[in-house]
Amino acid sequence: MDNNRLKYLLSRYASHTATATELEELKTFLKTEDQDVRLEWMIEEAWMQSAEAEENVFDTQSDAILARILPERAERRPVAKTFYFKSWAAAVLLLIAVGAALLWKKRSYHPPITTRHNIIQPGTDKAILTLANGASIELDSSMNGQIAQQGPVSLQTNAGQLIYKPQNTSASTTISWNTLSTPKGGQYSLVLPDGSRVWLNAASSLRYPTAFTGPKRTVTLTGEAYFEVQPNSAQPFFVTAGNTEVAVLGTNFNIMAYNNEKSISTTLLQGSVRVSQQAVNHILKPGQQSRSNENGTMEVIDNADTNLAIAWKNGFISFKSADIRTIMRQIERWYNIEVVFKGEIPTRTFTGDIPRSADLSALLRLLEISRIHFKLENEQLIVMQ
Repeated sequence: MDNNRLKYLLSRYASHTATATELEELKTFLKTEDQDVRLEWMIEEAWMQSAEAEENVFDTQSDAILARILPERAERRPVAKTFYFKSWAAAVLLLIAVGAALLWKKRSYHPPITTRHNIIQPGTDKAILTLANGASIELDSSMNGQIAQQGPVSLQTNAGQLIYKPQNTSASTTISWNTLSTPKGGQYSLVLPDGSRVWLNAASSLRYPTAFTGPKRTVTLTGEAYFEVQPNSAQPFFVTAGNTEVAVLGTNFNIMAYNNEKSISTTLLQGSVRVSQQAVNHILKPGQQSRSNENGTMEVIDNADTNLAIAWKNGFISFKSADIRTIMRQIERWYNIEVVFKGEIPTRTFTGDIPRSADLSALLRLLEISRIHFKLENEQLIVMQ
């Protein structure tokens, strides 16, 4: 059987349109042990082809395809409409998933990675709010209504979002500082007192005042967040993240400032921001990304992949030409699991997308096709050659 015929049969199988004759032909192929190498090669070739997309065009088949890959999880959280695939790239992802599933079934591959007899589930909407007096409130997606009062500001929650609603604030209003923190395996969104919106990724925190009354609006970030800032030229907005400061008037941007990443990345989607690090300053235009390095240098990337930068906010674990250690850092944060490397790990790079609503085993299965192996031991995910 040539490769075109095999791809055709897999496509027919995936779409439930294969005839009885075609199903028998595919079954006969899979029974032949020496065909495993060909099937592996075809899956890996398709995986590499999925990395070649340079433009992003929405395709209405994407949701259905992703749902077919992970039907048990896709129903629980809608796939974000703002993340795009090429139609052919989506078909490639389907080909990878179907071919791999058949190969695993044939070989009786490892069961899903589990701990305490439970499949390792993805993160959820949860956070801890620390008030000015040190009191803390645990938040999750089930909470709705008022949860606290900070002076003239009412704090309310609604389906995974914390909202600050000022009432009759003035320049003389006593300012309190709150901190919203997400654990590993958590995410949460926030509406600040000025109406600006913030989405916090896992293992992140934002410190901010309960009212913006001074000449500028200032917040402090650790981890990663996406901002949609309300314009106010008389009161500019500043984000401090590590040794980097981002100044904005009104704009949409993402900052990744995890301590275990090589640099602090600021990606601009709309508007304009000034990124400062010590004596270095750059004004970013939409589509640019700055990378502030520990040695005090800063580089600006033109035509940055903005979809990749905010994929987490749109419900995806995404990586493009990333090594396995970079991918595992995302996994540690979102699945709240410790990753340990054993032996000499290949220096290969990977490109792919999977919904953040997927359990951990679904992502690991795709990586295992490229001969990266895993095992769970004492609640550690061990990555092996």
